[in-house]
Amino acid sequence: MDYEKKDNNGQHLENVMSNETDLKQQHQPLGSVDDEVAKYINSGVVIGEAENKRVLRLLNRRVLPIMVITYFFQTLDKGTLAFSAVMGIRTDNNLVGQQYALLGTILYIGILIGEVPINRLIQILPISKLLSGLVTCWGILVLCHAVSKNWSGLMAVRFLLGLFESGVQPILMTLTVMYYKREEHPKIISYWFGMQAVQLGFAGVLSYGISHITSGPLKAWQVLFVIIGGMTVLWGQVIFWFLPDSPMRAKCWTEEEKTLVIERLRTNELGVQNKVFKKEQMIEAFTDPVVWLYILMQTSSFCVVNGIATFSNIIVQDGLGFSTGQTQLLNLAQAAVTLIVYLSSAWLATKYNQTILVMFLYTLPALAGTVVLMAVPVTKRNAPGMLIAFYALQFFLATGNLNWSVVSRNIAGQTKKVTVLTMMFVAYSTGCIIGPQIFQTPAAPRYISAWAAHLALYAVFAASCVLVRITLMRRNMQKRQAAHLAESGASTVEGEVVDHSNSFADLTDTLNPNFRYAF
Repeated sequence: MDYEKKDNNGQHLENVMSNETDLKQQHQPLGSVDDEVAKYINSGVVIGEAENKRVLRLLNRRVLPIMVITYFFQTLDKGTLAFSAVMGIRTDNNLVGQQYALLGTILYIGILIGEVPINRLIQILPISKLLSGLVTCWGILVLCHAVSKNWSGLMAVRFLLGLFESGVQPILMTLTVMYYKREEHPKIISYWFGMQAVQLGFAGVLSYGISHITSGPLKAWQVLFVIIGGMTVLWGQVIFWFLPDSPMRAKCWTEEEKTLVIERLRTNELGVQNKVFKKEQMIEAFTDPVVWLYILMQTSSFCVVNGIATFSNIIVQDGLGFSTGQTQLLNLAQAAVTLIVYLSSAWLATKYNQTILVMFLYTLPALAGTVVLMAVPVTKRNAPGMLIAFYALQFFLATGNLNWSVVSRNIAGQTKKVTVLTMMFVAYSTGCIIGPQIFQTPAAPRYISAWAAHLALYAVFAASCVLVRITLMRRNMQKRQAAHLAESGASTVEGEVVDHSNSFADLTDTLNPNFRYAF
């Protein structure tokens, strides 16, 4: 590619192809382009396969590690409660009845309350500084768990922890859309979602080692919170210094590289950023039927997922009869299964371009495992087999990262995107609030009623998958029938030539005639 400096200061690069002016005139966008983004878009840039791989390496070296490690700490900090449950936190804080379950619920009430303001802050504040501040604050709150003496103190800390953690997943979703192509979303989201598995193994080994602490000023579970909280605070400082606020403000890349990062996203039809709030896009988000199907999928999914996450160690120890040490080390096996689920589901969804179908299929092993746990009495002889049935439930975890990838690829328009993400995280929080309450103390240790509720939730999720797929297929068909295909500046999508002149124009997915849904 042939580039030259625009002025002596070298602020921006422009392609000197002779037809640049003609291209701009032929493909004027229908909407408005963000001023900061407009400085770096250049429809004359052609990115070949080698150049595309080079840019992807830039992103994977700078942005992806920060996304992955940040989610590792979030899942680790949230999941520490489950590990401390078999290390003495329940007895030392005199927890009775549903009080432990409520500690899992109050976290997501904090997340629920934080979602609306945090998603607006994501649109207007420097994203790296916002994320750094949130991570540092929640790390301090993890440290505060160690000094809690009763249920009231733990409830207060857990609520504040949820409030500050509310921005993490929305920010990671925003970064995914901001830096990566649509077809890359399932893999990228699975990489950071897969940290749930890594933290299971890490925390399992760490808690097992710490459990051998029998003397000193701190109990074993307190040491666990101190170590993890301290690590989180330090990571917050790394984010501050190394994560770019946007592709346009990245000091780690040249002006040419910034243009390539932006232009690489042209075929997404999702834009990069737009700080103007558009009321009509918000209204569209609330009136789009498919959005409510996403919400139903999200709520039903996390009712199951968070209930199991909160009670997993209790189920293995009390329900299946394993010792505390065995339960902690068995988290390594659970972590391996979970990681395989995340990576295999993303690989299948990407290879066969069938995200919704993969979600549907991964529901089936979880359904089978639930039936076994519900119907088969536990004995010492069949405990290993029952453990395998419990591990089968982990297949349903794939619905989380794949559902996010469906939403990230199929919602366009910055205000609509922010609104839908807010709604999705409210649904996520609602599911996570309900999830632990499904496991009622009188039903312990087998929780037959909880497994029955999960069967109903699987049915709701599967039916929603079918309806979403039918809806998106129908919309694509209608768009193809109405399309006036461009003669130039277009690319081929599933055998169809699609013009990408509106890629950065901040149009919603329904209004952009060039947008095609991916499912």
